[in-house]
Amino acid sequence: MRQPHPPSRLHTRTCGTFAAVLALLLPLGCASDSDSGRSGIDVAIYQRAEVDRASLLRAENERLRDDLRQAEEALVLAESGLRGNHSRADAVSSLAEARIEVERAADLAPWRSAAIQEAREKLDEADGQIVAGNFGAALFFVYRATRMAELLEREAQMVRERPGTKYVRMPKINMRAGPSTSDAVVDVLTEGMPVFPELREHAWTLVRATSGSVGWVHESLLRDER
Repeated sequence: MRQPHPPSRLHTRTCGTFAAVLALLLPLGCASDSDSGRSGIDVAIYQRAEVDRASLLRAENERLRDDLRQAEEALVLAESGLRGNHSRADAVSSLAEARIEVERAADLAPWRSAAIQEAREKLDEADGQIVAGNFGAALFFVYRATRMAELLEREAQMVRERPGTKYVRMPKINMRAGPSTSDAVVDVLTEGMPVFPELREHAWTLVRATSGSVGWVHESLLRDER
């Protein structure tokens, strides 16, 4: 009977280099016995990333469900002509408080600039609804912006509670599948984004992003403080 050929040098190198990606998809894949410990670590890293991402997604889903409920209530009020249920004073004071909350979230989570801009746009829309005398609609947009700010603050708290968090120091950097510039780009991170270091190999660090992405970045592209 023909004996199976042992793994080639290229095969072994491929398994070691791309273990961070393959471990999640093929936990029993082509890694050799000497790589089994490394693969187990990689699986744990992906599991932690998925837990973080799932937590943020649950919070986002809760916000969307509440937004839908508020929208339905606003539509009922509009159809019923019940414009007097909310006063101008209620809308103005709620808008002022929401602006404070959104700017606080912007300070705590500056890496989420797109979400912060969206929240500010919701507040501008609320302001326009107040001018038009639609106080119930204004409160709806205020509520949406406030919920977005709360979600950003929750993410910022998660970052603060992780020991050893580092931050992207360049406008844009590549997160790669392996610890070299020849490996595939799996994500692009922007300046100020927090990442959680997991492993280090020479001048490269395997990190997790708050989005759930996992990959390698050169340590010179990271800093300790935001």
